[in-house]
Amino acid sequence: MTMPACTSRWNVTPEPPGVSDLQKALGCSRIVARLLVQRGIQTESDARAFLDPSFDRLANPLLLPDALRAVRRIMVALDRRERIYVYGDYDADGITAAALWTRLLERLGGDVQSHVPHRRRDGYDLRDRVVEAAHEAGARLIITADCGIQRHQEVMAARRCGIDVIITDHHEVGNTLPDAIAVVNPHRSDCAYPFRDLAGVGVSYRLAEALVQAIGLPVTKYRNAFVELAAIGTVTDIMPLVGDNRVFVKAGLREMSESRRKGIRALLQQTGITGRPVTSQDIGFVIGPRLNAVGRVDDPRKALDLLLSQAEDEATDLATQLEQANQSRRDEEQRILAMAIEDIAKLVLDDYPCLVLDAAEWHAGVIGVVANRLVERYGRPAVLIARDEETGVARGSARSIPSFNMHDALLACSEHLVEFGGHSHAAGFTIACDKVPSFRRELIAYARDRLRPEDLRPTVEVDAELPPSAVNLTLLSELSLLEPWGHDNEEPLFSAFGVRVIEARRIGRNRSHLRLRLADGSGRPAEGVMWCGGDWADVLPIGATVDVCYKARLNRFNGQEMPQLLVVEMRPAQ
Repeated sequence: MTMPACTSRWNVTPEPPGVSDLQKALGCSRIVARLLVQRGIQTESDARAFLDPSFDRLANPLLLPDALRAVRRIMVALDRRERIYVYGDYDADGITAAALWTRLLERLGGDVQSHVPHRRRDGYDLRDRVVEAAHEAGARLIITADCGIQRHQEVMAARRCGIDVIITDHHEVGNTLPDAIAVVNPHRSDCAYPFRDLAGVGVSYRLAEALVQAIGLPVTKYRNAFVELAAIGTVTDIMPLVGDNRVFVKAGLREMSESRRKGIRALLQQTGITGRPVTSQDIGFVIGPRLNAVGRVDDPRKALDLLLSQAEDEATDLATQLEQANQSRRDEEQRILAMAIEDIAKLVLDDYPCLVLDAAEWHAGVIGVVANRLVERYGRPAVLIARDEETGVARGSARSIPSFNMHDALLACSEHLVEFGGHSHAAGFTIACDKVPSFRRELIAYARDRLRPEDLRPTVEVDAELPPSAVNLTLLSELSLLEPWGHDNEEPLFSAFGVRVIEARRIGRNRSHLRLRLADGSGRPAEGVMWCGGDWADVLPIGATVDVCYKARLNRFNGQEMPQLLVVEMRPAQ
């Protein structure tokens, strides 16, 4: 047998100027100073602000557009005991934002009714039926959470019913704004708020802070009470973990580790995240997917109820239901992924810089996850479309690569779409089934004009060369100061070339993972693990030399802590 091929390019970032000066100013290791400079943090003051994110450094939330108008209208609703209808999205960002508004307004004495849409029954975003439901419930104010920025007709319908609308959203803004009483969105062209990359829950979190401050209640108490919701929605919606988001997530992780919310405690217990600090990876790969899964294959109301739950038994039962929904999501995801891979195998891949696949038997709530898997596997944008032959309407989910703006691409092909929305890296849309072939042709042609062959070859961006023997507890303690890891503050990836294999064996229940011991000749052997790398054990002789890309991790086992390399890619030494 031969060693598995590695087709990725390894791009090791050269050390930039200014590292020595920052290292001296901070008194840190050279590798930490280098990582900071490579993230655009070059001065001592910027570095200290990054390493110690603080609420004190946040801008005045009233700088958000229409924030003052929104606060005043909510205060009137509270004073008059008007019913407030909170309407969120069905993903974790919208659910956490809806939970925040619901619980806060209730604590302020408000008459609140909340709702998140069922993906299949209700569809995405504010709809006429939502306005009708709010009207029937006697609401005089609708507050959207992570949605509404494109819903002009629905806002007008609400006004005709005597209902004011406050939109809190973070999605891309169109040419005109809905005629709402307030449109709080940092992507407005007239936004004076300095940080634009808030999640939907981040917008709600800051606006609600302005409300608390206007009422004259302690802001610090509010921040601590709701920051874990802001952290969950921000990480799960893959927002950049810099600026305001870094403040929310770092503080939110601290609160989650000792959470007083029964629903969050039940979810942590259900997923085995106990006895240690909660991390951003826990949110991104464990907590967030379960909140999202129930919105994909079941009723997202269960996730909202979990976050609002004040009874232990109810919280435990709902956490179990979310776990079951997540398993159903996984099963459906694997089924669709297998079908998609089979379809792609029939293509001449070089002719398809963007993958656009469709089927009638795909679950619309899962195709976004599968699209992301295809991007990771094939290194190109992927669009999956679930057709509903009975209604003649299909729903699509798109995921992209850094060099291709998916929102712009859908805008260019919008004549084929009923509606669409999203970001540069992820978007969703609705399309008539008979329009799918023409949409596919136009989107692929658009991608062909803009993507070069080198854009489609997977590239591993390596932060620095670092010998495995340098990964010790002291370094790991320093690296932890750069956490939380996430989008735009990725966990650092290191490379080592020509290291010697001392041990390579299969581990895990299905023996599908790889345990490694590596020596670089300059210190003690380093322990490593490579998930799903078990096949290497059959072809990797002891004493072989390899190149590795890895992340430096702290392995906790049986009460002990030890350094460990998480090997991401490996190849024969070159």
